[in-house]
Amino acid sequence: MIRGMSILSVNNVTYSYPQHDVPAVKNISFSLESGSYTAIVGLNGSGKSTLARILSGLLDADEGSVRFTEGKRTALVFQSPKDQIICGIVSRDAAFGPQNLGLDAGEVELRTIESLNITGLLSKASSPSMALSLGQTQKEAIAGIIALRPDVLILDEAVAMLDPESRSEIFHFLLYWVSLGNTVIHITHDTDAVQETNDVILMKAGEIVFQGSKNDFFADVSLCSLITGSDMVKSDRTGKSEKKAALVFSNVSFSYGGSNVISSVNFSLHKGTLTALTGISGSGKSTLLEIAAGLLIPDSGTVQGADRPVLCQQNSEAALFEQFAADDVAFGLRNKGVSGNELVTRVTQAMDEAGIPFSLYADRQTFNLSGGEKRRLAVAGIIVLGSPVILFDEPTAGLDGPSRSKVMNLLRTLAEKGSTVMFSTHHRDEADFADREIVLADGIIRHDTFAALPDYQPAYAVQQPLDGVKLLDMLRKTAAEMNVPEKNTGIIARMAPVAKFLVFSVLFISSLVVRPLYACIVLFCVSFVYALLSGYPVKRLFFSLIKVIPLLLFFCIFQMIFYPAVPGERVFIPYRYFTVTPSKLMLCLTTLIHTEAALACIIAFTYTTPEYDIVDGLSVLLKPLALLHVPVRYIIVVIEIVFRFIPLLLDEAAAIIKTQLIRGGLGKAKGIGGRIKAVLPLFVPLVIQTVKRSESLADALTERCFS
Repeated sequence: MIRGMSILSVNNVTYSYPQHDVPAVKNISFSLESGSYTAIVGLNGSGKSTLARILSGLLDADEGSVRFTEGKRTALVFQSPKDQIICGIVSRDAAFGPQNLGLDAGEVELRTIESLNITGLLSKASSPSMALSLGQTQKEAIAGIIALRPDVLILDEAVAMLDPESRSEIFHFLLYWVSLGNTVIHITHDTDAVQETNDVILMKAGEIVFQGSKNDFFADVSLCSLITGSDMVKSDRTGKSEKKAALVFSNVSFSYGGSNVISSVNFSLHKGTLTALTGISGSGKSTLLEIAAGLLIPDSGTVQGADRPVLCQQNSEAALFEQFAADDVAFGLRNKGVSGNELVTRVTQAMDEAGIPFSLYADRQTFNLSGGEKRRLAVAGIIVLGSPVILFDEPTAGLDGPSRSKVMNLLRTLAEKGSTVMFSTHHRDEADFADREIVLADGIIRHDTFAALPDYQPAYAVQQPLDGVKLLDMLRKTAAEMNVPEKNTGIIARMAPVAKFLVFSVLFISSLVVRPLYACIVLFCVSFVYALLSGYPVKRLFFSLIKVIPLLLFFCIFQMIFYPAVPGERVFIPYRYFTVTPSKLMLCLTTLIHTEAALACIIAFTYTTPEYDIVDGLSVLLKPLALLHVPVRYIIVVIEIVFRFIPLLLDEAAAIIKTQLIRGGLGKAKGIGGRIKAVLPLFVPLVIQTVKRSESLADALTERCFS
């Protein structure tokens, strides 16, 4: 390791968030040398992430100063990986930062390949960002920052979602990065990550309570226990579970986007047991849990059980949608008709058990909680339902040691009380803590530490998907199609991006501006043939065009009312303001043909032109403007952001709807009025998430050197 002169000096830094009386960080001072490798640790809410944002320049300290050696570049890998992705394709996202640095094409390509290779994503280079698992998305976020080659690399819980093998690969890279003389600051709860560092800064309630070597930190048991928590000791559960199945998977398979995610999975969960579901990122764990909860419809096979499982999602941000913490936990119970003292008692018990005490958090606003607090609140919102079968997707991700121990002990307590519990994890100690471990790899069970029930014949009915799953499928497909259209080999699809743009532009504009009826008909026929040449299915094209006709006829009524008749022409139907004349009929007919022709063009273009073709085509077409010093890159980046942002919000909406379905907020609504009332809780969190995503996107652009 190369250690040098001071590269960072932090002097008496204090920062308070608006409308918060207590500072998030208070009177922080320390300095780091170039080539140092430092872990910043502490409990959830101790101010670590706030400090990281101050060091990276995303927040300005209220008091004090942060000084870096002149000319040194810093870069921050966010805690939430989805907030850091700019482009819809993995390789393009990795290249985004180097392009902003003004590097030549060869150097950009070299850095892109290098960063994706380091993070193990080179095989996913051409994949849509939205198609990655959360762990793979975290790798993508790291790759985008590594490609900048920063002098000071700051990671905010950037390995929390990764499997052990992937974490090890990132640790190996960080050691290599430091050996080159670069500086790494790793904010983490992972003791394995701390072991890789040289120095440790421990924060508590916004202040530094320890700064020293890694060895001194681990030698002080009292200090170390602040982040590690108590050891998880597996209890002897031999023979204590009931000899009956609570949930049975029989030959379950599921594919998405033409790829098999789950293949012929068979297992049964014993009542009153705690099962760990493990496997590398993208192995199918989250998909399996969503199938079990009725959020996904398997392609084949059955899921059987006496009671429908409830699922605590991996994305805790999307699992919260009420303004106050206690109201969010109470949401599911209210949908079940629970009220009064029973409601308060059960909410209080669930929050206390999840490590987010009712007395302290009941009136706290959910969207102002720290990441760890949100995760514990999401757990409380699920266990309060009292379901006999409870599923947890990475319930301890991002939690500090004590909170992680509390959650795992809670899962054990639920099992001992008779609930059947399954959870996914990347932590070896958590898997060992369970009664049983099921290992997934490439969508199939590679290992199972617990034998199936002997001679078991399922007597349960096949579970049906939750009401509202079709809405989820629609959102998923819409988001996926916005990233990468369905693969086809049509003539149009094989054209160069700029040619696609030119053909579409000529046909689309012509279909809107031509006036004579015969010209409209000719353009419609040409547009229809254009759509067929795109490879778009004829039946789907026909129905897509038919569906809009009622809407067009509705607008024709307004044309009959507001469009003036030609003086002296024959009036077929005179009725007050509504009159039918030859000129009006001709206008309605040409409008209908105009719209149908334009729609056929749009269908063909969107079906054959993925985001990267649109960006490439525009880059070529707008190149002449760059010679006139028009900021063409800004236009291109805005388009890329739109393509990234809309699917992200659709994904956010899907995650919120999942939670509502699990907690009974949507499926039982009857009639139009009931449906409208049921989905109202979707809009407030979605608006809030839109604002937060916009702010995060602005921060991501800053971190990726876009200016």
